[in-house]
Amino acid sequence: MTGFLGAPALYLYPLLAGLLLGVLQIVLFIVGAAQVGHGAGGGVADMFEGSHLGEVFDWLNFGRVPFSVLAMLLLVVFGAAGIALFQLLPSLPIWSYAIAAAPASVLVTQYVGGWIARVLPQDESYAVNHEQLIGRRGVVTLGPLDDGPPGSVRVRDEHGELHTIRARPADAGGRIDKGAEVVVVEAAPQPGRIYLVMPFEEEG
Repeated sequence: MTGFLGAPALYLYPLLAGLLLGVLQIVLFIVGAAQVGHGAGGGVADMFEGSHLGEVFDWLNFGRVPFSVLAMLLLVVFGAAGIALFQLLPSLPIWSYAIAAAPASVLVTQYVGGWIARVLPQDESYAVNHEQLIGRRGVVTLGPLDDGPPGSVRVRDEHGELHTIRARPADAGGRIDKGAEVVVVEAAPQPGRIYLVMPFEEEG
């Protein structure tokens, strides 16, 4: 315990902050307010929509996983990795452990966040059924959409809340470029659902 408390503050404080955030998330879940952090991730990603930074946020599962969960993962893994390296290689400069701890925290957060996104009911905090997104218009933010791995589409529900969904073209062999406006036409029923979209065309 003494060795743990004697760890560098650069890594100890993020670890403690992440653990505290995790405890807070549990408490909020118990009292029925777990949705507090969910919209924040989407809001942050919205500011950078269509940019390379926006693609990074998409890759990190912002908008699909509560922001507080992603922040907790980043802080805990960064702090734990830094402390572990400090224990293993105490002779190195304190800052040098961050060279390995930072990318490790990002990779673990992306991997675990992706798993959470597949098992977590998406946007449950907004009480929107997946079927309610059918017929809604959106914009391709991670593409192009084709028969390969699904891309990402941002779409607003009837309440005005923004959702990030995984999608591919409804027409086999089709291709929809990033930035194109689309309309959601179908949703697969399985967990980690993939929506089918078609290019949106204004009626003449």
